[in-house]
Amino acid sequence: MIKDGKSTEKTEMQYEIILSAMEPGVWYQASEFMEILGLKESRTRELFRELVAMNSLEDNGATKGKKYRKL
Repeated sequence: MIKDGKSTEKTEMQYEIILSAMEPGVWYQASEFMEILGLKESRTRELFRELVAMNSLEDNGATKGKKYRKL
């Protein structure tokens, strides 16, 4: 599990779902995970931003159509 000291158990579980569903080296959009997580796009994007901040994912730097991949 990823521990940043302040996330809830539910958030930790969502991080794990995202990371376990991603193949290393493959780019994904946050919207692809909305249905898997059962969340709205804005919350899904927020989770991805948090994972980038924790150095678990990297983004492609784009503003529109931002993509993420597992490190």
